[in-house]
Amino acid sequence: MNAKEHLIMAEYREAKPDFEKLEKEAVAVLQDIADSCNIQIYAINHRIKEEKSLAGKLERKGDKYSSLSDITDILGTRVVCFFSDDVDKLAAQIEQRFDVDWNESIDKRKYLNVNTFGYLSVHYICSLKPNGKYAPELLNKRFEVQMCSLMQHIWAVMEHDLGYKTKFGVPTAVKRDFFRLAGLLEIADEHFVSIRDRVAAYTKDVHERIIADTANDIPIDSVSLEEYMNNSKSMQSFLRTISNVCEAEISQESPDNYLEQLDWLKKRNIGDLQQMLTENYSLAMQMIEKLLAASDIDILSSTVALRFLCHAELVNKRYSKELMVDFLVISMKNRERAERYADSLIKEYF
Repeated sequence: MNAKEHLIMAEYREAKPDFEKLEKEAVAVLQDIADSCNIQIYAINHRIKEEKSLAGKLERKGDKYSSLSDITDILGTRVVCFFSDDVDKLAAQIEQRFDVDWNESIDKRKYLNVNTFGYLSVHYICSLKPNGKYAPELLNKRFEVQMCSLMQHIWAVMEHDLGYKTKFGVPTAVKRDFFRLAGLLEIADEHFVSIRDRVAAYTKDVHERIIADTANDIPIDSVSLEEYMNNSKSMQSFLRTISNVCEAEISQESPDNYLEQLDWLKKRNIGDLQQMLTENYSLAMQMIEKLLAASDIDILSSTVALRFLCHAELVNKRYSKELMVDFLVISMKNRERAERYADSLIKEYF
């Protein structure tokens, strides 16, 4: 290591506390972007380059640098989005919140040959905006922000972070497999975006049909069940009645736990669920008044409606005790408890 490189290392040691402060500020801004935008973030990774790593970089590329300020990745961050098309949305927000050094920044997606595959990340070299919020010693320090999808992040971890790519490049014997794997990850990225968009379109369609009360033929799944619970006029009316009787607030919660129970009861579509509500409304309210109205419960889960509708179904359809127990075990996870509750249903309502 020559004299210039020793000076850079000395600069690094002196500036490291400032980079630690910069790290907190930069990550806070990135987290705020993630929280305030409709972008699904998997992780925000960050690190300050270790002294040993910086020394190795100077040994390899020391001629490029005159001072510590020439090295742009002393602080490095990586924002990992779930979906590849969110990288551009994220980049646009980062351009607004930080000063971007366009001479040092790169969008690797634009430079990969059309017949090859690789790490398609966006790298910005940034600094904090001089808006009076930050200490002056932090404003002249640059840092790196990488933006990528989860699939691209996996590629980076396998290729670089785990050391599969050496300074001599990937060994020839495995290079073809690496490129094939990168291609598969790129295809996976595209398919995840497609699946997300299809789920969003399906959710919108289900939502609109439930609002219009034309959803009877829609199969029961996690999307349709939640939309029904949250938007069906008859179900919302039922929940308001429960709230009034029990003098409790209704908390909206995911009904996913009831998918298996509804399937057991052979409720296959929204029409079946609506019919179950109509046929079992009175008995379900009778059960609720008996078990919950006199309690001190202040907040009830919205799934309370499904719980008592299912139990009323067992009674109205005159299921045997054995079948009742089989059903109740799904939620109670305890056969003895299920048997006791089945006995109480039979004694009270048969």
